[in-house]
Amino acid sequence: MRKLQELKDRYRALRAGLENANLKGTFALAASLRRFFSDPITPQRAQEEIKALLAGREERFLELARTRIYARPGSPYLKLLRRAGCEYADLEGNVRRHGLEPTLERLAGEGVYLTAEEAKGKKDVVRGEQTFRVSPKDLENSASSPGFVTESSGTTNAPLRSASSLNLLVCAALNKSIFFSAHDLFSRSHAVYDAILPSGGGIRNILMNAKIEVSTDRWFARTIPHDSALASWYHYFVTYVIVACGKLFGPGFPRPEFVETEDVHPIVDWVIENRRQGKLCCIATAASNAVRIARVAWEMGASLEGTKFVANGEPLTEGKRELIERARATSISVYGFEDLAFRVGYGCANPVYTDELHINRHMVALIPHPSPLAYDGLPIHPLLFTSLHPATPRFFLNVENGDYATLVKRDCGCPLEKIGFTLHIHHVRSYEKFTSEGMNYFYGDLFDLFEKILPSEFGGGPGDYQLVEEEDDNGQTRLSLLVHPRLGDLDEVRLLARLKETLARGDRSSRFMANVWQSAGTFRVRRQVPYSSPRGKISPLHILQ
Repeated sequence: MRKLQELKDRYRALRAGLENANLKGTFALAASLRRFFSDPITPQRAQEEIKALLAGREERFLELARTRIYARPGSPYLKLLRRAGCEYADLEGNVRRHGLEPTLERLAGEGVYLTAEEAKGKKDVVRGEQTFRVSPKDLENSASSPGFVTESSGTTNAPLRSASSLNLLVCAALNKSIFFSAHDLFSRSHAVYDAILPSGGGIRNILMNAKIEVSTDRWFARTIPHDSALASWYHYFVTYVIVACGKLFGPGFPRPEFVETEDVHPIVDWVIENRRQGKLCCIATAASNAVRIARVAWEMGASLEGTKFVANGEPLTEGKRELIERARATSISVYGFEDLAFRVGYGCANPVYTDELHINRHMVALIPHPSPLAYDGLPIHPLLFTSLHPATPRFFLNVENGDYATLVKRDCGCPLEKIGFTLHIHHVRSYEKFTSEGMNYFYGDLFDLFEKILPSEFGGGPGDYQLVEEEDDNGQTRLSLLVHPRLGDLDEVRLLARLKETLARGDRSSRFMANVWQSAGTFRVRRQVPYSSPRGKISPLHILQ
């Protein structure tokens, strides 16, 4: 009976894998890639098309609302809009009279929004007496266009599958062209340090580079764990189909060269060789990976002078920036997430803040939620996203992604501002929380503790400390502070006291929670390499599911 059950399980896994392995779609992708590479985007074309898209953003939103919401009786957005008494004519009138963002802010105040948990179907949508649950499929784009399947990194949640279309990449490449001009990146030697499919960051970066006629010299890659051998084979197959098409039809396309997470010496060697030849480098990777590369270079006594890291996937904090600059490199922040499958923002060329970004307003509308959350005694306003491109994997109307930020408008004078990207954001953080002893604690600003305070007092740097929420053998939720073994001996009692002191900062409730956790024996230190996502991101908090 046991063998029979094992056979059934393997059969189910095989059937699921075959359903996900869209071979017909892969062949259609290969045919479309030739056209994709044959029509490159110049900086002049990028400027002209972005200006036209900005001029028509309200009309595109109304068309998407008409076809994706009001023409679909089962749309969760339609339920919220009708509860707010907003039919299509009302929406159109408000947008034309008041503008897109003011209309979205008014709708959010009337309950037309989805939290991150509601959008993923993890929590019921409750607005007054109206209650319903969203299926993630309700938000998916049903329009079919050539592309490939990706998955989110699953840092704090289960990985989320998305479809990345070539049509969307064409539009996203417009932004990248302006970004490259703003930061003088066109003439550099380019490398990407990112995972192969199903992670989308690496392949999208290289495809967009090719679209703007930039050849990526090296792809330092990471593998992604798969549920089955078939899934692994399929993602390798699609990756190499794209690589082969890029070599045949593009300006140059690297094959993935696999490197281990903690061994980034090949990347440092590549920079050293380019510097020897008088070439400047640009490396696109997760912010934690940029820190790893900079640390190894510094330990080797090698200078990364002239190298620019385009840091993505997680906040580019002051601590990370300082360690990168110690190796004589510089860093630029970019911001996006897998639900929309494009960069929501690109780093300002004249920033006031380390992670200051320009929002790509031709592709997304961004507003702060009008109703704040209580956070460390201060109000924070979650970010609400509305998609303005028909090819995004999911159509968003005032949907949270779990982040908050500071939004400002200022005249910085950089090319991204001049093209019309007038909205700046900085200090992007997560407002997700950990829970222990029945109490919640938001962790968005633990970066300062783990990247500056603890390293200055106990040694190490960014990526050496991480808080883990896990259950012990007795079912008690524990908060373990992981400390990288390379730091050697340290005073664990003093370290835990410093952790408690930091968590207790702020209002009375924070002090109360920290005291309860200490009394309950919630805190402990474990000497272990901090958990990282398949892309190499290290979050300040890791929750063991």
